[in-house]
This record gives sequence, structure tokens and C-alpha cells, in this order.
Amino acid sequence: MKPMLIAAAALALPLSGCKEPAPEADDANITVPEGDYAQRIAGMDEGARNAVFLRAIRDAGRDCQQVERSASQGEVNGAPAWTATCDNGVQWTVMIGRDGVATVASTEELQAAARPGQAQ
Repeated sequence: MKPMLIAAAALALPLSGCKEPAPEADDANITVPEGDYAQRIAGMDEGARNAVFLRAIRDAGRDCQQVERSASQGEVNGAPAWTATCDNGVQWTVMIGRDGVATVASTEELQAAARPGQAQ
């Protein structure tokens, strides 16, 4: 499972594929405001939420060109989680920590992590 920090800007604005990407800020200079990231994501419309999940999935180095749909799945490992389905049919579980860190995992990775003593 690979963690990814969700920047406050990604929560505030939906991503657009039609505009040039904004210049990347120096991560050391970003101040993440306090807040309940999971609640913010849950309050987004599905299109905006899918854009946030696409960013998390791609930043985690996973293959996904577009998130077609997403749905809450309650908690996984104590963190609010959503299933994000990509245009290629692959489903990813995106878990959001209190600190805004997203962890992206496949079903197989979650199942392997749940089996103690298994090599990963």
C-alpha cells in the first residue's frame, strides 16, 4: 500500500483535464489546514471526488486514466474508505487518514495484509 498526501487545494477545487497544470509548489512550503478530510471528500459531488481519487491513485504510481465512479465502503483498517473504479475496470480502495494522507490499495493487497504471517 502506498500513502499519498492529499493537498488542501485538491480538496477545494476539482481537477480539470482541459487546462494546463498549475506549477507544482515546493512540498516543504505547503501548510495543510486542519480539518476532517474524509468529511470534506464525503461532501463532494461524485465528479469532484473522482478527480481527487484519480490524483491519489496516480500519485501512488497506480494505473488509472480516469475514475468512472466511486462509492463509500465504510472503514478499512480504521480509516474512512472509498472504492474507486477506473475506466479500465480496476478497482482501488482509497483510505483517508485524519492527517489527509490517502492510502491506495488493491483488493488483493488488502486481503494479503489481513492474513497474518503471509509474505507480501
